[in-house]
Amino acid sequence: MSFLDENCLVFDTEEENKLEYTGIHNQFKKIVDDLLSELMAELGVTQEQFIEACSKAAANPLHKKIVDQITAVDNFVAFKKLMVKRNTELNEMALKMAMG
Repeated sequence: MSFLDENCLVFDTEEENKLEYTGIHNQFKKIVDDLLSELMAELGVTQEQFIEACSKAAANPLHKKIVDQITAVDNFVAFKKLMVKRNTELNEMALKMAMG
């Protein structure tokens, strides 16, 4: 969350994407990849086992949802939407604090 909070301020609702967005998205993908790698190492799961488990996830709605969230990390449009939403939330919180 701190990564999102620190970087969402760059994102706005304009349709045109800024070059900065790509770098931030790549950093985010690396963070998620590193976290998954650490977790797999802690659990003693190989990359092949992880991929196999993900491919079987469609049979269970909860597992499918988790895999969909993981694979969504690569989706730039979804990432931008998340960042714009978080920017809006932070702006609203700041406004409430300033007024109250």
